[in-house]
Amino acid sequence: MQSKHHILYVEDHDDTRVVMSLLLEEAGFQVTSVSTGEEFVTLAKSQDFDLYLLNHTFPDASGVALCMGVREYDTEIPILFYSSRAMPAEKEQAMKAGANDYLIKPNDIFNIAEHATKWISRSQKQSDGNRVMSSRPAPNS
Repeated sequence: MQSKHHILYVEDHDDTRVVMSLLLEEAGFQVTSVSTGEEFVTLAKSQDFDLYLLNHTFPDASGVALCMGVREYDTEIPILFYSSRAMPAEKEQAMKAGANDYLIKPNDIFNIAEHATKWISRSQKQSDGNRVMSSRPAPNS
């Protein structure tokens, strides 16, 4: 049996965090949810995840700063934003920081699982391709 894809979700609003976690779990994901940027950083550096799901703003951090921090040591794992900050400049800021996708609260709540699946699949295909490429013998000179 294949293990569930594991998502690290950081959201400071308890109600949103609970609802989103339930929706993702119903869609077949394993979800670890935290409420602070500090908790996110600790877990992101110490455990393996298939996707990071971020809000834009927290009392102790910004989602953009968290995204940039992750990208310093991990360029492969997809990062999705789910935020009520819907201005184009805010989306652009997140994408420049290394996000793969930016979804808007509450409109996209029922699209999160679909987007998570898409990005995890792309990441795995890319990773598998890199593994195949690196396992090939070097051509003879």
